[in-house]
Amino acid sequence: MSPNSNPQKVLIIGGTGKVGRHLTKLFASTDIPAYQSSRAGASTTEPNADNIKPIAFDWFDDKTWIPVFDLGITAVYIVGPQAADMLTPTRSFIDQARLKGTKRFVLQSGSPWEANINGDGAGRPHAYLKQLGDRGEVEWAVLRPTWFQQNFAEQPNHLNSIVDESLIYSATADGRVPWVSTMDIAACAFQLLLQDDAPNDQYLILGPELLTYADIANALTEVTGRKIVHKNLSAHELTERWVGFGVPKNYGDMLSAMDTDIKNGSEDRTNSVVLALTGKQPRRFREFALESKDAWATRV
Repeated sequence: MSPNSNPQKVLIIGGTGKVGRHLTKLFASTDIPAYQSSRAGASTTEPNADNIKPIAFDWFDDKTWIPVFDLGITAVYIVGPQAADMLTPTRSFIDQARLKGTKRFVLQSGSPWEANINGDGAGRPHAYLKQLGDRGEVEWAVLRPTWFQQNFAEQPNHLNSIVDESLIYSATADGRVPWVSTMDIAACAFQLLLQDDAPNDQYLILGPELLTYADIANALTEVTGRKIVHKNLSAHELTERWVGFGVPKNYGDMLSAMDTDIKNGSEDRTNSVVLALTGKQPRRFREFALESKDAWATRV
């Protein structure tokens, strides 16, 4: 499979996020017009790339969608809204984009969510895209990455506890995760957005090695030179921790339930999807940790 030779314009929703900015960087190495969305839409993370343009987009303000629909977008990378009901806004956007000629939709979901129109999270828009695809109305792909390596350097709850307490909190016990790099997720998305053949499938995006939180703590100990420890909590204790960060209790319960699932083996698996899509082996956690070690420097 090779990049599509037909003229294309790509929209990257969530373009400044963990995956989106790496995906934007990949498009910056081409001459394909790509629009990097953010709520402000004031600038791009690739200012030296003439083919990358910033654009404002807000899931909760559909007036911001109108300029997007006038661009002649052929393919969209979708990171859905952080909302209990992810289906309603994404379905509305997809339907309007189809009417304006957008043909291919690549949705970023997550490994915990199966396609289920009556389910949770991104599993609902996943199911909707599959329904449209089964009727031949869109080309689609859904990426279901496991937990990100970058969470430990960019997600405040992990980053702050590592820097300030030399601790990583979870309720996963000895559960193992095939931690994946957001760079590898972006590379998979790049291929699926541009290949000639309609993907019309879901892709479980996993890293190359199974590591517990204790393994992660040991790796960070080696890289930082400070003793980092995994502190295992009960699901209830973890929910209380999330609530302390200002997270609604029902959402905290959901996050804690995901940790319980990991504890029970839900993420204990690897595959060759990254290699098959990109031609490259997925990045190991230590490689990420060495590149990111400055993020964990203690505060003076």
